[in-house]
Amino acid sequence: MTNTNQFIYNGKRSYDDMCLIITETPPFVVAEREVEFTSIPGKSGDLIEDGGRYKNVTISYTVAALTDPFDLPLLVKKIAAWLGTPGGYFVLSDTYDPNYFRYARYSGNLNIADILLKIGTAQLNFNAKPFKYSFDGQQTITIGSSAVIHNPKDFASIPYIKITGHGDITLSIENSSFAFKGVNGYIEIDSEIMAAYKGEELQNDKISFSDFPTLAPGANHISTVGNVSKIEIVPRWCTL
Repeated sequence: MTNTNQFIYNGKRSYDDMCLIITETPPFVVAEREVEFTSIPGKSGDLIEDGGRYKNVTISYTVAALTDPFDLPLLVKKIAAWLGTPGGYFVLSDTYDPNYFRYARYSGNLNIADILLKIGTAQLNFNAKPFKYSFDGQQTITIGSSAVIHNPKDFASIPYIKITGHGDITLSIENSSFAFKGVNGYIEIDSEIMAAYKGEELQNDKISFSDFPTLAPGANHISTVGNVSKIEIVPRWCTL
């Protein structure tokens, strides 16, 4: 079947691998900002406290199994094993929004056999991180010791950066500077997990900063001081 609507989760496609087709257009979901409103006696207007983050969202798909009813019980066991894979978040995307993906974890009932057999359709729910990420933003950008990188989204991204060079190095992004001591060949920085490393070796002792690099919306002027031959950046562009 061509042009079949399906989602991709944990490396498998819902229809191509599991015979599950999406039967309804999934709702458009935008993450909610964590904001608390507090009423103060005698004062008009609530006090607003911004938690500084966005909440997770629920991504739902209504699906039907396109298979012979005789094969359905065995298929459902296969689906349950797939959706119930232990671990953290997995990559989730679908054919409705092919340029983006989310990090999500299945959060619904794994006993969907009766629902599919009796009703013919089932709703699958995923608990997803608030931002969705562009596939373009997963591509590596390679620059020399300085360049300008443009963030096309409205939100700052939290990149992966690999600096190839030697000795003491300072990386500057706009008005923020990040110092490294005694770099030997290269050093990697992952702003998502807030760590510096070289391969499997932790390198946090070579950095002197606690706030890791981000790439703000618009132009980001990047420069270095020290012996740097190249910088590789996976920008991880994101949006709500």
